Amino acid sequence: MHEGHRRRMYEKLKAGDNIFEHELLEMLLFNAYPRKNTNPVAHELLNRFPSISAVLSASFEELIAVPGVGEQVALYLMCIGKCIERGNRADCFTVIKNRGEAFGMVGMRLGGKTAEVLEIYLLDRNGKVLRICSYTSDECHKVTVKPEEIIKLISVSRPYGILVAHNHTSGSARPSPADDDFTKECQIICSMNNVRFYDHIIYAAPDNMFSYFDSGKLTEIERKFSIGSIIGNEKRF
Repeated sequence: MHEGHRRRMYEKLKAGDNIFEHELLEMLLFNAYPRKNTNPVAHELLNRFPSISAVLSASFEELIAVPGVGEQVALYLMCIGKCIERGNRADCFTVIKNRGEAFGMVGMRLGGKTAEVLEIYLLDRNGKVLRICSYTSDECHKVTVKPEEIIKLISVSRPYGILVAHNHTSGSARPSPADDDFTKECQIICSMNNVRFYDHIIYAAPDNMFSYFDSGKLTEIERKFSIGSIIGNEKRF
């Protein structure tokens, strides 16, 4: 019976339906009570505290005083509260404001990798990093990402812009023809979705990185591989 109810609650959440505060807390407690009806405990908590926020910021002593809440559940709720508190701190957000910070982040994340790794950083209008998606094939000299994966990523996260980076384990940051082709694909996808394509950076060493933007290659690619240019070229024939 509980499994069917939980499934219905999750479907309601997934559909974006209007959910009452006690229902959200009830779902939050599913993991704390794998085989128990969490509705009564959710109501007990909201009878004691005025909101979910107050529940998650309550002390251990306050939580275990609530009927049905034991030590493990109290610690579980406190842990979630601490995660939210840390996540809301301004210094928890990575912001890329200039070229130096972009190179610094790429070097920090890709330095020391023994296999090729490609990362896509999704940014908001102010340069805050919203998501980082990392791909690897665990091969020394090859990593591939299908265009449809990038399209799905952008459609779900809806960033203002993206920054792409990958490493070369050969010791040279010089872009390959495959790197050029991938950059063109990224430009077309960004142009189709009205997303700004900031750069594609190739990392070989802290003092050996290649930037498509700095080299001027990205400007050339933007000119030739934006949707407007492609449609314009098609109309000529």
